[in-house]
This record gives sequence, C-alpha cells and structure tokens, in this order.
Amino acid sequence: MRAGDLECVAAGQTGVGRAGGEGRLGGAGRVGAALARVGLAMSACCLGVVVLVVCLSTVWLMVGADDGNLTQSMSIRTWLGADTRLDLALGLVGAIVVLALCRLARSCGRMLDGPSATRALVVGTLLFQLLVILALQARDTYWGDSWMVSDFVDKALAGGVTSLFRGPYRTLFYDARLYFSCYPFQATFFWLLYGLRLAFGDLAFMAFQVLSALSTSLGVWALMSLVGSLTSSAGARRVAWVLVALCLPMYWLSTFLYGNAMGCGLALAFLAMQARAMGERGRAAAGWCAGSLVPLALALCVKATFVLFAIGAVLAWLVVALCRGRAWGLVGCVAVVACAHALSGLPFSALRAASGGYEFGEPLTTLNHIELGLRMGAGEFYVSVDGGVYEYAPGGWSNHANAVWQASGENADVQNEVATHELAADVLGFASHPLSAARFFAVKLATEWADPTYQSLYYLSMCGNAAGARVNPADESASLGIACARLTNLLDGYQTVTFAAALGLLVLACRRWGDGQDGPAPLEVRASRATALLLAAVFFTGFGCYLLWEAKAVYVLPFAIAVIPLASAGLSAALRYTNRLFPHRREARKPSTARGCERGC
Repeated sequence: MRAGDLECVAAGQTGVGRAGGEGRLGGAGRVGAALARVGLAMSACCLGVVVLVVCLSTVWLMVGADDGNLTQSMSIRTWLGADTRLDLALGLVGAIVVLALCRLARSCGRMLDGPSATRALVVGTLLFQLLVILALQARDTYWGDSWMVSDFVDKALAGGVTSLFRGPYRTLFYDARLYFSCYPFQATFFWLLYGLRLAFGDLAFMAFQVLSALSTSLGVWALMSLVGSLTSSAGARRVAWVLVALCLPMYWLSTFLYGNAMGCGLALAFLAMQARAMGERGRAAAGWCAGSLVPLALALCVKATFVLFAIGAVLAWLVVALCRGRAWGLVGCVAVVACAHALSGLPFSALRAASGGYEFGEPLTTLNHIELGLRMGAGEFYVSVDGGVYEYAPGGWSNHANAVWQASGENADVQNEVATHELAADVLGFASHPLSAARFFAVKLATEWADPTYQSLYYLSMCGNAAGARVNPADESASLGIACARLTNLLDGYQTVTFAAALGLLVLACRRWGDGQDGPAPLEVRASRATALLLAAVFFTGFGCYLLWEAKAVYVLPFAIAVIPLASAGLSAALRYTNRLFPHRREARKPSTARGCERGC
C-alpha cells in the first residue's frame, strides 16, 4: 500500500538531530521507538478484539414488558442464531452505505475542504442536537442518578444546602450524606443543576442538555483538529467529515441528563490541544499544553473517569519524550494533569463547606469498583444470546460494591481488604474454569462494544416532558421507532467500518515505524506520529479499564469516538488503494470531471 495518508504516521524513526530536531536514533531514541512499536501493537491487539466482537455480533436493547420502551437489558445477536442473522446482514448493508458515502466524499467532496466545512459541521451538529432537545421538552428524568441528584437540588432550594445534611438517615440513594460520601464526584452535577434550577427554573433540564450539546460540538471541532494533526491528506479530512457527521450516538447522548456527553466533548478538546502541543515548538507548544488544562479540569469535574484520557496522554508523551530526547512536553502534560486533578476536587470541597460541618466518610474505592466488574452482575439488567435464556450481565451493575462500602463503615482500607480477597477468588475462579471465563469476557465485551447506539437511545428515552410522557425509540409501529431501527442497522455497519479502518491504520503504522527516516524529521511528521500514539494510547487505556470495570456501552463510547481520526486516515488510504486496483475506472472519466474530483485527494 502506498503511504499516502499514512506517510506521516508511518515515518516513525526518531531521535535527536541538530538544533533539537529529530534525526538519527540515540540510545533514548531507540528505546522510544521500541516502546512506540510495542504501544501501537498493544493498541492494535485491543482494537482487533473489538473488531472481532463487532463483526461477529450486534447488540439490541430489550424492551420492557410494562411500557414497551427500551431497557438496559441486552439481546446479543450473532451469526450462529437462525433468527438473528438478518440483523447482522442489515448491518452489512449499513457498512456498504457508509463506505459508499466515504468514497463519494473522498473523490468528489471538494466542498468538505477547508475551515468553512469544519465550521459547517460544528454548527450543523449543534442544530441537530438542539432540534432533538426541543422535541423532547425534558422536564423530568427517569434515570437513577439524575433523579436522585435532582431530588437533592429540590430539597436544597426549599431549605438550603445545609438541610440535606440534617435529620434522620435514610438509605444510600435517598440520603445526600451517604450518597455524596460514596460518590463525591457527583458534587459537580449537583452544583451545576442547582445553578441551572436557580437560573432557568423548570427549564433547567433543557438548559443542561444545551450545555451538553455545546460541549459535544466542541468535541466535533476537536475531532477535525485531531484529523488535521494526524494527516495532511484532503481525502482523509473528507472521510472524517462523513464519519463524524454519522456518529449519531455522540449527538443523541447530549440529551442524557448526566455528565457523559459534556465530559466527552471536553476530554476530546483536551486531546486536540495536546496533539497541537506535540506538533509545535517553543511558546506555541507550551501555550497549547497549558491551555489544555481548562477542558481537562472541567472534564474531570464533570466525570472523573475521563482521567483515562489524561493517562493516555501521559503515556504518549512518555514515548515522544524518549524519541525526541526532550522531556519538557512530558513534564508539562504531567503538570496539567496534576493541576486538573486537584481542581476537580473543588466542587466537593464546596459541598463539604456548605454542609454545615458534616463529616463525610471515605468514598467507594477503585478496587471495590473493579471487583464489581469481574463478578456476574445481579442488578438491574439481563443479557440473552441469540434468544437464549436470560442471565445477569457479566460485569454489570449490582448493589454489591455499595453494600461493601456501607458494611465497611465508609472505610477505604476495609473496602480494599474485602475487594482484594474477592478479586483473588474471581481470578482463581477464572483460572479453574477457563471456558466459563472466556464466555464471561466474550459476553461482557459484546455488551460494551457491540451496541451500535452505545445505549444513547435508551438514555434519550429516560427524559420525560411536563406531563411525564417519554418518547419510545423501540416502538416500530410508529415512524420514530422504524427510523431508529434502520439507523441502528446503519450504525452497526458504521461501527464495523470505523473500528476496522482504525485497526488497519495502527497495524500499518506499527509495521512502518522507523522506516526511511535518517535525517531530521519534518514538523508535520513529528505531529502526525505523535497524534497516532496519543489516540492509540487513549484507546488502550479505555479498553483496558473497561475490560475490568463495570460494563456499560455508554462508558466506552468516548473511546470509540476517539478512534474516528485514525479510522478516517485508514479508510482514506484503503480507498486510494482500491482506486489503484481499478485504474480503468479513473481513465473512463471525462478529463474535466477527473481533475475536479481528484484534486487535493
């Protein structure tokens, strides 16, 4: 395959040249190049597992028996099920549609070039989200944490914030003292909803959704910026325009009355600014790195799990620092992450100060939560494979971690001691029953990665209007349900194409890392390969975390979005390769048409 879109990504060899440039490899450079190959290979392996999962299965959410609306329970459909093959076949049709749109855009989409096209995409996606928000008219929520925090806000508005921390204790999910002790990161959601309720009254939920939509559109800008840092190919940018526009779960999720969408857009902005820092020198690089503190701090305030994006950035900078023989970027990134982490604790500190002196216990620990992800769930939702028996979802949510937290007396050391023993038992059980372990993780990975909507339609359906009514995306007797079903088929194909194209790019970048780069590396090449490392590292951290963590498709959506720039470059290169296989098709075009379509690709 010709380098084309991948020439910057695959250039690879790094070291220290004259005037601080990258040139022949020194000792640190060789270590960095080796780590780069290992990191890209590990990320490619993780992505390969996801590609296998999405090619062999798809997940549709089940509907409730009471109202016929979507639930969190999942139906896994594979090629082995006689009654489920049609859904996967329709997913193949969706993949063909996505490929056709990308091919058309790459060949003849000159209108998708330039900053104006990016601005149009940002504005267009924002308008789409606003239309959905206006259609929902959210005044109520049926999602657990959302209505819990909303209830706390109502009580705080009626009697003051200190009133939440007085009176007889209730159960965990109805008592602010216990709830915020267990989940201190929810303080940001509380303060944000509190402020919006003061400012907008009954329209507070819609105002929250608008903020999520604005953040998501910021994420759209970030994705296009990452594509620009990754490759200079106009064809790749055109493909990216299509892939970003078709990423419907990202836009549907902005209706979710929680911090996922808001945090995702901010975390993507952090990545884009870090990528720009990796591709610049001097003050410009320092400015981009320092500026990334703002979106990262806000993302961590909104949802603490976006620290995974920060960990991925630090890992990428470590390799880049070794390759370049300079550590300033790594030091700057670590400083930004440390400051953002410190700032993310301010909302809880404010809540502690407003509580009137209440002594909060220690929160749910990481080990306790990891153990939750390695046990068979016994909670709110089930899973069925090819119409088989219903069973609890592997790694799904249950009240076990909360029960351990309460039984420990809100003590972190006791929680970790219990979790350590339980984790040892889990690992021993997996080792003793390898087939059961394989099935556990196969089903868990499917519930996380094979849902084309990443539960976004479910969370959209959790919004109630002033009368308490909800939309029903699962009702195929109505036009909305039919449209959602066909869009799910399209997204099934979109998912397969995106992951497969990103995998192809990582494999090629790993193979070509270090080839043909003896002299100082151009700035464009430095930026490109650093961006590839950055995105690969972020995906690796996300995949690794949620292999162990509580299983939910919505949790892995940000990492599926983060590989879109990789997929754009990979798919553009693949489309160029197919053009080379069939040169007679290009020759058959009229000269004027050919020049108009191919220029800049």
